[in-house]
This record gives sequence, C-alpha cells and structure tokens, in this order.
Amino acid sequence: MPPNADAHHDAELCPDCGHPLVRPSVQNLIGYPKDGPLTKPTPLQRVLALAEKANVDVSDITDGTADDTSALVAVDQNTDNFAATLALAPDLPEDLRTDVIAFAIALIVGTPQAITDTPNDAIAISRIRLAPTKEGPGHLARHMLCTCGHTTPSATFAITAL
Repeated sequence: MPPNADAHHDAELCPDCGHPLVRPSVQNLIGYPKDGPLTKPTPLQRVLALAEKANVDVSDITDGTADDTSALVAVDQNTDNFAATLALAPDLPEDLRTDVIAFAIALIVGTPQAITDTPNDAIAISRIRLAPTKEGPGHLARHMLCTCGHTTPSATFAITAL
C-alpha cells in the first residue's frame, strides 16, 4: 500500500459537504512542479502563489477604505487573458488576509459573474465572515485553504458592488 493511502480515511471531513479536508503531500504528487504554489513555506505564500497562477495581481490598498472592507477586486475583461486585481486592506491579520485572498480567487475563477455583472466590474469584500456555505466561492475557498495547509471556520464573506 502506498504511503498516505489511508490519509483520506483519517482526514477531517468538511462539515458542509462531507468531503475530506486534506493537505496533499507535495512529494507524493507525481509531476508536480518543484516550485509550484503548494511548495511555498506558509499558507499565505501558497495562496499568493495560487493567485499569481490565476492571473490575479495582489497588492495593498493605498487609499483609505471603509473600516469593514478587507479587499477590493476588479476584473479586466478587455485583455486577451482574463485578469483581475485584488487590493487588500494593509492592516489585515495574516489569517484573515489568507482567507480573503482565497475567497477572492474562488470568486474570480469560480463565479466571475459576481464581479463582471456589477456596473464597474468591481466589488468590495467585507471583513466580516459569514456562516460557511455548502457551495459557492466561500466553500471552494475553504477547501482551497485546506489544500494550502490552513484551517478556517469560514472563508465566506459578504460582497458589495462598486
């Protein structure tokens, strides 16, 4: 039996969908790039590397925003490649920053119409966590975070059109 064959049997199950929440062992991923996102040393760095792979430019907000805003997300549909910009409130703690980035990636990749159907192709993401969901970008983000080695009670946040 290969190493970690029983890993899924011992894994914590997602309370929302029942699927195992596991972080893969990178050395057991056949053909995985030696410098791939999952090889980075921390969950935040892994999520940032995933953002880069998804063509999401991540930076800090330079102008003031509302106190309840964690990030601003804009999508550029005028390029040959779908591209997005994610600007984070600079005072976010690392755990919240990690979760918000994953949520933004899940929105951009999984449900881009939540952004592109707004008047300015832009949204604000709240700092307030919502209850976990059984589907949608927050659920996808929660599984993404687990893969990156980060456990969170919820990666679902309110969004507001800009």
